[in-house]
Amino acid sequence: MGVLLVEWMALTDRWGSMIATRERTAPDARVRRYEPSPWVVSVLLAIPVFALYGTFLEHSPVYLAHDEVAFALNAHAIATTARDVNGHRLPLYFHIGGNFWATPMNIYFTALFVKMFGVSESVIRTPSAVIGTLNVVLMYFIGRRIFGGEPLAIIASVLLALTPAHFIHSRLGADHIYALPFMLAWLLYLLRFWQEERFGMLFAATTFLGFGVYTYIGSVVMMPVFFAITCVMLFVKYRTSLRPYVVAAAGFAWPLLPLVPWHLTHPTQYADQIRMYSLYDARKLNPLQGLKEVLSHTGLTARTDVYYNYFNPSFLFFSGDSSLINATRQAGVFLLPLAVFIPAGMYHIFTRAKTPLTRMLVAGLACAPIAAVLPAEVKINRALVMVPFAILIAAFGVRQVFAQRSPLFRLAGAILLVAVPLQFRSFYRDYTGDYRLRSSYWFENNIRGGLEEIMRRNRPDAIRPVYLSTDIQWVEWYWPLYLIKERREDLRARTMYFDPKTIDVNAMQPGSLVLSRADAASERPFTDRGPLRNVTPIREPNDGVYFVVFER
Repeated sequence: MGVLLVEWMALTDRWGSMIATRERTAPDARVRRYEPSPWVVSVLLAIPVFALYGTFLEHSPVYLAHDEVAFALNAHAIATTARDVNGHRLPLYFHIGGNFWATPMNIYFTALFVKMFGVSESVIRTPSAVIGTLNVVLMYFIGRRIFGGEPLAIIASVLLALTPAHFIHSRLGADHIYALPFMLAWLLYLLRFWQEERFGMLFAATTFLGFGVYTYIGSVVMMPVFFAITCVMLFVKYRTSLRPYVVAAAGFAWPLLPLVPWHLTHPTQYADQIRMYSLYDARKLNPLQGLKEVLSHTGLTARTDVYYNYFNPSFLFFSGDSSLINATRQAGVFLLPLAVFIPAGMYHIFTRAKTPLTRMLVAGLACAPIAAVLPAEVKINRALVMVPFAILIAAFGVRQVFAQRSPLFRLAGAILLVAVPLQFRSFYRDYTGDYRLRSSYWFENNIRGGLEEIMRRNRPDAIRPVYLSTDIQWVEWYWPLYLIKERREDLRARTMYFDPKTIDVNAMQPGSLVLSRADAASERPFTDRGPLRNVTPIREPNDGVYFVVFER
């Protein structure tokens, strides 16, 4: 291990020399250097990243979260019938239930995998692993544009790949990660436009922002924010020339055209989503009145505190999100070495690389939590768009550290780069180990085990009614999904959902199977009032019991 460490430090020092001298040394036209094709490099990056993101998806996290289940049910419905679970044909948004409307990108993309490979935990989560891998590849191409060469482009892509928050959300079958490839594609094509002045690149850049609106609910706010940043960039370059603004606006607007007829035919969606995130009472206030309430002194003060906490060092580098769906609590949003590289990158940008492009990265990072602060909660899943900006700034920090003449600075930079994979290794071991036990409660506990026990005891040739307690939250989503996965949809017609406080146990058919919570309040209606026996306690990974199967 010591030999490998020395070799890696030597390699990073050589890369550091390349990084430090690339800006100062003009290329010699007489010297022909071999540079690998960027497409070859991108493939060489994508293969190990997808192997990292896309393996053991059924193992960790230990169970599917309820959002993953809801999205997967709709993806299966689209894959098999071209309709959602409510029977609507190819909807623009998916009404999951109550005030919850899901964006379409992840559901339609997941439907492709379900169509080809069926339903399983791995299939449900693999599309996100593909998206995460795509993000890393896009980061590499962006890095080539910004830094003008391979070393920093590769470093930026590897830093993104090993960022805990990005890794975690690339392994969940949810929609939070889907905003990133559209944001990164916008940034890549905006860079191309800036350097080549081809208006087709500008149109493509803002078109990606338009489509990005359909990726995650927060993108309804963030994609217009990035469009505003684009307009600021255009003002810097073209001032009042009208053409670039028209091109940018046209690119952003045309993907949004389907929203007009959609909201005319689904007028409740806007109010539902406002209530979903408790922004204001959309039943009493119009949007302008709601905005005034959000920006009131009390609301603004609370959201200012939340905004600050998105940049709290403890959140960013040490403990991460409070939710064990979004973090392990053993690492921050970023790995510890970035606590040095990000400030160093800021210093480099404001002292040595003061260009509109670099200032745009800082502006992007500063604006990234805007949508996330509206619900007044600090959750990194709502602000994942901050991650790529921070990574690019950190790459500037790597350049700053290795640009120093002192060998001690270069040695420190090499040690910090070596620390990145070493800390990630520790994070990964915890993620695939103890984290599975710690996080099981956040993933609704072992509902799957209880449902699988019901199916195991209910053979296809038997006619045994199934009773599922309504005090098991989301059970009405988990049950249909696992019936599909195990090909036991014959049980759907035999299923009844019941309230344990009102159920008449004596009215149950003999042989009925019952899944209930294991706490005393939920068990008592059966143990006190009816001829039921405890068949199987459903064990958790930590040997706890939250659910139990009864048989009449």
